[in-house]
Order: sequence, then structure tokens, then C-alpha cells
Amino acid sequence: MEGSIKSGTTGRSITLQIPIFYKLFVSMLFVAVLPIALIGLISMGDTEGIVAAIGLPGTVFLLTLVTLGLVVMWSFFLATSITSPITQLSEVARSVSMGDLRNSEVKVMTNDEIGELATSFNRMLNSYKILDALSREDGK
Repeated sequence: MEGSIKSGTTGRSITLQIPIFYKLFVSMLFVAVLPIALIGLISMGDTEGIVAAIGLPGTVFLLTLVTLGLVVMWSFFLATSITSPITQLSEVARSVSMGDLRNSEVKVMTNDEIGELATSFNRMLNSYKILDALSREDGK
């Protein structure tokens, strides 16, 4: 759900930040427009063969199944793209709260609100590590 644009001959890329709100908004539009688009495609095409073969109720049922399948796949993809980084962040926070600072860096994979949260969390961990190292030096 991110976009990047190459600029000039330097090969630098500009990353476009798309907030989660707009990802969800587009998803809801997709869910609302998909059945209308499929009905439009069927009404514009040569559907007498399909309707004759399985009947009108069967055609409507098939259209409903296709729509439902596409909506479920898209919803699963969107939910996974939102919850996966949050789950990773939660696991790292749990291990840090137990005192384990090894492998405590959170990978920033998105450039949206969750990516900003992960970046801030990494900054907080780095500050904590510095303070922890300073306190150990003072204790010696």
C-alpha cells in the first residue's frame, strides 16, 4: 500500500505516505462498489448462456460467492497488513519489559502511522539502552 517515485538521475526514491484511514476508506469503497461492478459486467455481457445453464437464482448466487470471496481475500490482506506490525511491536515490548534487550529492534516496514510508532519505539529503546549503560557505569 506504499508508493515510491524515482526522481531524476540520482536514483533517489520519494516514498508516499498513505495513512491507514485512507487505506480503510478505499477498502470500504471497494466492498461497496464491487457488487455493482460485477452486476454491471454481467448485464453488459452475453449472460443468456450462464442464466440458461444455471438459472437466474444460480447466477445471483454465483455472483454473490465471487463478491464474497474477493471481499474476504481483500479484508484478510488489509487486516494482516495492519495487525502484523502491531503484533511484532507488542512482542518486542513484552521482551523488553522482561529485561531482554537483545534483538529489541523493531523493523519498520511501512511508512504510515504504524511505521511512525515503530520508529518512535526504536528511538525510545535506544534512549533506554544509553541510560542503562550510563547507570551501569555509575554503579561500578
